[in-house]
Amino acid sequence: MLVELSIHNFALIDELTVPFHSGLSVLTGETGAGKSILIDALSAALGERISTEAIRSGAETATVDAVFDAADCPRALAALEEAGLSANDGGQVVLARQIASGRSQCRVNGRPVTLATLQDISRHLVDVHGQHEHQALIHEENHLEFLDHTGGAEHLALRDEYESRYAALSEARAALAALRNNSREREQRLDMLRFQVREIAQAELRAEEEDELLAERQRLNSVEKLRELAGEALALLDGSEDAPGAGAALAQIAGAVQRLAEIDPSLRPHAEELRAAATVTAEAEHVLRDYGEALDADPHRLEQIEQRLDLIARLKRKYCERLSDVLSYQAQAERELAAIENFEEQEAELARTVERAAAGAAESGLKLSAARRELGGKLAGAMVHSLATLGMPAAQFEVEMQTQGDPRGLPTPSGPVAATARGLDEVRFLFCANQGEALRPLAKVASGGELSRIMLAFKSLCSRGAEIPTIIFDEVDAGIGGQTAHQVGGKLADLARHAQVLCVTHLPQIAGLADHHVHVAKVVRDGRTTVAVSELPAGERVAELARMFGADADDATAQRHARKLLQEAASRRAG
Repeated sequence: MLVELSIHNFALIDELTVPFHSGLSVLTGETGAGKSILIDALSAALGERISTEAIRSGAETATVDAVFDAADCPRALAALEEAGLSANDGGQVVLARQIASGRSQCRVNGRPVTLATLQDISRHLVDVHGQHEHQALIHEENHLEFLDHTGGAEHLALRDEYESRYAALSEARAALAALRNNSREREQRLDMLRFQVREIAQAELRAEEEDELLAERQRLNSVEKLRELAGEALALLDGSEDAPGAGAALAQIAGAVQRLAEIDPSLRPHAEELRAAATVTAEAEHVLRDYGEALDADPHRLEQIEQRLDLIARLKRKYCERLSDVLSYQAQAERELAAIENFEEQEAELARTVERAAAGAAESGLKLSAARRELGGKLAGAMVHSLATLGMPAAQFEVEMQTQGDPRGLPTPSGPVAATARGLDEVRFLFCANQGEALRPLAKVASGGELSRIMLAFKSLCSRGAEIPTIIFDEVDAGIGGQTAHQVGGKLADLARHAQVLCVTHLPQIAGLADHHVHVAKVVRDGRTTVAVSELPAGERVAELARMFGADADDATAQRHARKLLQEAASRRAG
């Protein structure tokens, strides 16, 4: 609910903070006292477009802060979360608007937001009804929503079921459309993938091949050096005619130690080690001799290696930095190629999915339409009765429902019909306030005061009032009086049991039923006119109600009527 409204340099207001409470609050005062300025300021905080003319003369900016308790308003909290925001401690939400000659600023809980975000959050916190843009009833696209919310939880469950099935249908259709619409891109992708897979496959790569080739190239480029080093090592092992080599010397040493071990067994392990070393040395001689003889500077093989390494380098530049990644890319491309080449099978399966989803959505849509037709009849009768008690005894109200044929729509027994996420139906409210006149679309014939009373009737009939915690009525009393005013006040009081209700009124019959009475007046401070607001205690309410009866505030008869109104209101609340 709305907890507090702070206004700075807005229209006639210089500085003003107004606290608000639960229940029914009325704003009263002389005509032109500034009641509408308060509503305009609140509307600005809610995101309504506002002219820079609203800035108080002599000031550069105007600011409005509206503080809400949204702890029991899940839709507002969800809208905050969707916008990447969160409520303050205790569920508090502060909507702030700064109007400047340059660019205006919007903030939610101190964080800058766009005007659209501010509007999206605020629409879950407040309904403003009167001469302001928050009049949801003048927009026919909202009529279906109003109708659905008169059906309660069971009806809303039907709508949720349809919405879920329609979402599944939309997802399947989007997947099928994407598959079909990308035919050119698909063919281009196919050509590229086929070329890439063929190019890599023809290279017959192995993950370890590049390292092997580099090592072999190193050997071929170093044949002479390798021969020289191998010969040097072999000469040391073989020795010469003048001196035995290391191999012969080691064999002689092993033989001598073996003879020692025959006399002293403790040397036997050492003799064995020397004999093994001599054997290894002899084998090394054979290996080095064979290695040196096998060394051959093969220019043809070296050319083959260079060509192969060039191919690998080109493929790495083209696809990936490492050879193993080139092979991984080949596997991935082969999988994607297989998937794209399987297009016809995918298309057929998606088409079957769309058909099944369309049948499911149509089934739910027809059930929802039938429920809406029944609701429409009940709503029309209830609205006519309710409007009669609100000063419109001749009012007529009907709910017009129709569907539109669409060859691409959902299948029904009467043929395919157009469908949206909200169902198969187009709904609009028809209204006539005067006897003998034809029913016409509501937005074209209802005045501001009539719209407010129609909205009041709606709020008293449907569950929507419990979803939006604050409801504001301006001009709800236009053109009524007497017993009708009592009826309007009674409906406002009943609605205030489930939501915070603020009402701008000129009628004492309505003001007397309020839980809280806010008086608005123009005052002069420092030579300038501004607006003053105060919540009236019981004694001052009597004088204000007397004034609203058209008498002097101290008129005894008017005061007696005022006290009676307040007593009746107290009895009503107690009952």
